[in-house]
Amino acid sequence: MRKALLVVDVQNDFYETGSLPVKGASRINEVINRAMGDPVYTILAGQDWHPYNHMSFAANHGKEPFTPFDNKKGIGPVLWPVHCLQGTPGAEFHPDIESNRFDYIVRKGIHPEVDSYSIFRENDGRDLGTAGLLKALGIEELDICGLALDYCLKYTVHDALSAGFKIKVIINGTKGVEANEGDVQRTLDEFKSAGVELIEK
Repeated sequence: MRKALLVVDVQNDFYETGSLPVKGASRINEVINRAMGDPVYTILAGQDWHPYNHMSFAANHGKEPFTPFDNKKGIGPVLWPVHCLQGTPGAEFHPDIESNRFDYIVRKGIHPEVDSYSIFRENDGRDLGTAGLLKALGIEELDICGLALDYCLKYTVHDALSAGFKIKVIINGTKGVEANEGDVQRTLDEFKSAGVELIEK
């Protein structure tokens, strides 16, 4: 059975000095690099790649970051600080991540009117082609790591399950935003209920 490693959004803006930091993010780099050293994997990375006028940005609504917002059309449940602007340092992969090992990169969030947490599809359901690519490569099993556990990684896991893949989450290769207390644990409970195996590398 061929396997892929999905590395979600390990970009500068999601690290401690970025505009949308995930606490403890730098601690996952060693784990991810070690996992990427396993020759069994095809490695696919997700990359947030937003235009300046992206409607998930609070500034584009004249509001403060983290203001609750859901337009039912692919933006929400909150508005975010400006992050991962196309072509900026914040959108680049963290320098401690061995990104030269990536076999494929899926850029997401490129359309101004809709966000895309998942590597597989945008929040309005538009397909990004990831499942088709992986299946064309003969891949049936996915190990998933990266940022953030309770947002982009969670949505990626759910879409991967819907596409019929067998999923494992590398639990020491991810960190969560925890915008609300208990979000990380609730996400882990969802994974377990869905049959997702939690592993360490």
